[in-house]
Amino acid sequence: MDITKYKSVGVNLNAYNKLRKLAEDEHRNIGQQISKLVNDEYKKLYGNEPPSGGIGSIAQKNTV
Repeated sequence: MDITKYKSVGVNLNAYNKLRKLAEDEHRNIGQQISKLVNDEYKKLYGNEPPSGGIGSIAQKNTV
């Protein structure tokens, strides 16, 4: 697995079971369902604003 493209997360069993049902009902795998839920909520809160840094990001410095 390419660790530059994927991250692991842990959720409690209750949340996992709910997530699994959502994914099954919407014909997605669990990773796709998490991505959909996060993207929908992000768009609702921030519109098209790009995400800033965060865990695993590399800050880029201007060298001009």
